[in-house]
Amino acid sequence: MPVLSAQADDPVGDGEIRLALERMAASEAFRGSPQLIAFLRYVVEATLCGQADRIKGYTIATEALGRTVDFDPQADPIVRVEATRLRRALRRYHASAIGADGVRIDLPLGSYVPVFRRALANVVLPLLPPASPPPPTPRRLGRFALPAVNWRHAAAGIVLMLLGAGSYAGLDFWFDFTPGTQPIGPAGAAQASAAPEPLRTLIAFPAVFVGTFQASGDANAQVAADSLRAKLRDALARFDELNVMSGAPPRDDRNRGAANSATASQYTLTASVESASAGLSVTVRLTDIADSRIVFARTFERTRYGGDAGPGEETIVREVAAALAQPYGIIQARERTRQTGSPAGNPHYRCLLDAYDYWRSFDPALHAHARDCLERATEADPSFATGFAMLTEIILQEDRRGLNLRPGDAPPLERALRAARHACEIEPGSAQAHQALMDAYFSRGEYALALDAGERAAMLNPYNPNILALYGARLISLGEREKGARLIKEAAELIVVRPAWMDFYLFLAAYLADDRAGAATYSAQITTDKFLLGLVAQAIVAAQRGNPDIARQLIGRVDAFYPAFAEDPRRELKKVFPSDAVSGRLMHDLAQVRAGATN
Repeated sequence: MPVLSAQADDPVGDGEIRLALERMAASEAFRGSPQLIAFLRYVVEATLCGQADRIKGYTIATEALGRTVDFDPQADPIVRVEATRLRRALRRYHASAIGADGVRIDLPLGSYVPVFRRALANVVLPLLPPASPPPPTPRRLGRFALPAVNWRHAAAGIVLMLLGAGSYAGLDFWFDFTPGTQPIGPAGAAQASAAPEPLRTLIAFPAVFVGTFQASGDANAQVAADSLRAKLRDALARFDELNVMSGAPPRDDRNRGAANSATASQYTLTASVESASAGLSVTVRLTDIADSRIVFARTFERTRYGGDAGPGEETIVREVAAALAQPYGIIQARERTRQTGSPAGNPHYRCLLDAYDYWRSFDPALHAHARDCLERATEADPSFATGFAMLTEIILQEDRRGLNLRPGDAPPLERALRAARHACEIEPGSAQAHQALMDAYFSRGEYALALDAGERAAMLNPYNPNILALYGARLISLGEREKGARLIKEAAELIVVRPAWMDFYLFLAAYLADDRAGAATYSAQITTDKFLLGLVAQAIVAAQRGNPDIARQLIGRVDAFYPAFAEDPRRELKKVFPSDAVSGRLMHDLAQVRAGATN
């Protein structure tokens, strides 16, 4: 079944497509990823055989990825996770020298049906039946008629495309995913004149190559090593801010990463599994390729898979994935140190780091800086799904705190929902995008939709404690204290230095359970004086401990920072705590604080 390239009389045949597929399978980008090749081979063959209508999440899982017939795509996101990894691998392959020529195979966002095109032409056209191509006729794209192809014009066009390949690749994405006519950024902001470059997001994030997991001892050690490697790789692939690849990095990538500080950082993840009479001993290491420094190492002793004597496989996967990949984990901390005060690094990734710095401190100046940075990044690159997700959370602070409002902007809740929906459209399998959608719905008062989005975010990445804690926070705010508290406590165990908002919700869970000692402990962990809810928590604890003067001083600082809270505290609390059981109790105790009473 041939596919037209940019030349109407130069079809791409089945044989060329299959040859391109085999070249991909043998390339460094795919050599260590048999599951990705199985996925790609299945969808390519089904399309070439005229069975594209059979390409569904269920059939991919059961016929390509080895899942059983009782596979439930709602409960198991493996297809969405692997599709995200496959798109990244395809972009990496086509950006390399070996992938620069011949037939290009792509998996469009929002679909599992592949498209085929000539790499030089870079124009996607539909599949044709196996008949002779018709004579060239003008074709139409939207409102613009395209003339029949002229060979001299085509040759000149190829030269121009070679000179501007990066920009043309950006235009390809632009035509597929043009954002709405209303800007998500500031009203009246100038639209980017240059074409977006969707490969920036691939380059932006640190890369983790999941290397060899060595086994020694009996056969059980090898089985355990292979299983642990596959599950750790898949767990890390659920984090949006990492690029995860199977196998050791190519040697030229090692040299390039060590020599050029402007490229994304690269790490290798390896492990050793040894069998002994008391069980298995598992040691996991993360090494920075640039300087060969081991930046993380942990040993799990007496491991028994499926037993009770020591940590099981799922425990190891959860703890290692969270330690390395969470927003406040090993890799991000190292990247923050590497990029602080340095011009090196990708500006997209630095925007995310700036946003996380705001969530640590709640400094209004950092909020404005992070918002402006993310607006520029998402305007320049409409494929930056993680940027749109983070921008959602930053914009919502305008509504919750009245922070850095700008004349002429669309309402914050409108802009935030637009950004969150765009993130989900770009990366439907992104847990972070669904987390942003949860918060956008929550702030708009659409609580059922918010909980649905939060549950999906937690399902897509149950290894990210930040997502679990945020989902738990929304549950508590809506009155589901026990379930929300359990999620936040589970998440808190995986974070060494918690952000202030997480300590507040740990305080809130203890406070609502009448655990005064726990509430006091968690409120004392909130060290920033710019987090308004943290000041509220500390004021309540001060009053409970018989310090009314300190409590009134703390509430006075809240009023000074946030005049709307002084004007109508009930209205402002209901924005964050819709449940009357939560907001009503806070209001009662704050009234006591203002009156100078203790309780």
